[in-house]
Amino acid sequence: MNQSVTPSGSLPAPPANVPVVADPIQVHAPLVATESLTPHEVERDVMLRLQSHPSLRFSRLNVHQCGHDSICLEGFLESNDDDIDLCDVVRGIHGIKQVVNHVLSAQSPDTVPPKG
Repeated sequence: MNQSVTPSGSLPAPPANVPVVADPIQVHAPLVATESLTPHEVERDVMLRLQSHPSLRFSRLNVHQCGHDSICLEGFLESNDDDIDLCDVVRGIHGIKQVVNHVLSAQSPDTVPPKG
């Protein structure tokens, strides 16, 4: 594209018969939709949500997507709060509707009463 530059360093105004088009970078900006997330990204987001929950502590956690709107949890949970339902925490993240919970739950070592 050969365009002349004015002495001031700017491009000259387009001729009157040429339509002005918006900047293509701004018009075609990528949109991030939850449907376009990979299974790995969904699994990562679920794992981060569970690991960052203040009342949950895992010694091991595996997260696998089992379908478009299903997730499977496996691992060992140590927590002091019995009122927390992992399925409720996970449901709704990126449209997850079904949670297969294979997490074993144990009483945290610091809450076990001493023997004797």
